Amino acid sequence: MKKILVPVDFSEHTDITCSYALKLANAYQAELMLFHTYFDQVILTETTFPDSMNMNAVYNEELIREMHNQAEVNMKKLHVELTKRIEQEKIKNVVLKTTIVGGDIEMELKMVCGDYHPQMVVMGTRGIGRNVNVWGRVSTYIINHAKVPVLTVPEIKTFMGFQNVMFAADLSEGNEAAIPQILTLLKPFNSSLYVVHFQTGKDGETQKMEALRKHFSDQEQKGVIRFDLVGVEDDNQKALDDYVAGNGIEIIAFQPHRRSVFYNLFTKNITKKNLFSTNIPLLAIPVE
Repeated sequence: MKKILVPVDFSEHTDITCSYALKLANAYQAELMLFHTYFDQVILTETTFPDSMNMNAVYNEELIREMHNQAEVNMKKLHVELTKRIEQEKIKNVVLKTTIVGGDIEMELKMVCGDYHPQMVVMGTRGIGRNVNVWGRVSTYIINHAKVPVLTVPEIKTFMGFQNVMFAADLSEGNEAAIPQILTLLKPFNSSLYVVHFQTGKDGETQKMEALRKHFSDQEQKGVIRFDLVGVEDDNQKALDDYVAGNGIEIIAFQPHRRSVFYNLFTKNITKKNLFSTNIPLLAIPVE
């Protein structure tokens, strides 16, 4: 792990997102890139005055300049705060960089991923002000399209840790490739991995789970992995919440499918709403 991209919006939630990013950077001795996009596409209003368009253009240029200046102030403040934390926590071999651009959030984030080539993206699931819904859409977009792991952090008050991680196994062929990726990512944290499948009632689920379990029998014997089949009745959310609470799960890892972000992740009825309602970080592992 060499580069971690951290999109930020300077909301109160940014502090928690950066806490996760710092823990990862410390574990991997990585470079952190704090990335901020401000919206610079101001629409000029129409009036009947001949010179009004020029006046509006001047006004809009000043407004965009002010937005850029404010972004620089906020980024400098965040950089100072994180630098202090790095010193206080005696974190070594972590490089902190920043970049600010104006434009469409989704497009700019896609471009910076292509140019910067991060090995992981860490971002929040909600943004400040007008970006509340946009930020959620962007995190969903990145999860669906990124070729690297993406950790999305919800609005939680404290850092939860990496001790107990659940992998949502959909029993597809890709699960065998995903589990080693997760184990590699979590190795510095001595995490316990819970490989879980929420049953749908389809034929062959038990056999597929046993085959997956057999493939990782060595890790299971060492206590690194645990395999569970969980029955689901009427309340999918309760089944998910009960498992998370009962096992102290701090992160849910999964493989997103391009046809739909969380389609058929646990069962045919478990949805994006169910996952976000757990209010814990989600780790998307790209499908190879």
